[in-house]
Amino acid sequence: MKNPVIKENAGDPYILKDGNDYYMSATCMPEDPVTGERLNGFMMWHSTDMEHWSEPVKVLDFKDVSWANGGAWAPSMVEKDGMYYFAFVADQQIGIAVCDTPMGTYRDILGKPLIDKNDYDFQTIDPCFLKADDGKIYLAFGQGKCLMSEILLSPDNAEFAGPMVCLSEMIYRQYSIPTPAEIKSIYNEAPDLIKIGDRYLFSWAIYDVLDYRYAMRYAWSTNPMGPYIMPLDYDHDNILLQGRNNITGCGHACVTEYGGEYYITYGRHTKDRTRGMGREMCTEKIQFIDADHIIAIPTASE
Repeated sequence: MKNPVIKENAGDPYILKDGNDYYMSATCMPEDPVTGERLNGFMMWHSTDMEHWSEPVKVLDFKDVSWANGGAWAPSMVEKDGMYYFAFVADQQIGIAVCDTPMGTYRDILGKPLIDKNDYDFQTIDPCFLKADDGKIYLAFGQGKCLMSEILLSPDNAEFAGPMVCLSEMIYRQYSIPTPAEIKSIYNEAPDLIKIGDRYLFSWAIYDVLDYRYAMRYAWSTNPMGPYIMPLDYDHDNILLQGRNNITGCGHACVTEYGGEYYITYGRHTKDRTRGMGREMCTEKIQFIDADHIIAIPTASE
């Protein structure tokens, strides 16, 4: 694929595969690329081949979200019973919106955050849906720590059900690090979950988005709620994606199936950083080294 797949200044992509269609939303650019208006909400792109994307369409405006003023970050999407649910960050809180079509316009369900910024002792951002084979839907979230629970969704309500597990604790345990811990080189933010074969792949970002070392680690489980095990050994680290050859800041990604192969879409630093945190969104094919080890190599922009 020719990179960048999205040239607008945006990052933190999430792609929903819905039949032969792909829908991508992301942390939004400061201005609407079509109208030039100041953006305070979310845009959506559509594709059928993961490479050529439509012009973005505004799908959620914070004017329609009573509790949100700004900070449109890191959305995620899932389909359930013909309805599309959109998890999003606003003012460092997580909300849930719904629509009967992926391209919006989405409606805030609760009239308040699903997760308030004061609910936990870490930053409650970066939601990610996981739809399991049995139809159950889970939501993972968090910077510094990562929690996940089953979530019940309807056009009129969204609520957690069952236990809340800490995925990041499972990762620290493999390093014999006592919890609670927040070590950015091991886990920082941006959980992503997808079923591949008979296992679930959990990937996440390490370091910070401004750090040139921003990258993705990963782990596997046979159960949506874990335990997730990193494939660590003397010959491999569990780095799924990291910068190289003057490409930096490769993180906050999502993994998507296309044509029987798996691809990772992510934000990375643009070469011109003089105007602040410029990012472009790119896609790479994931290489399966063996049953447990996978890697994606960032390619140059064309």
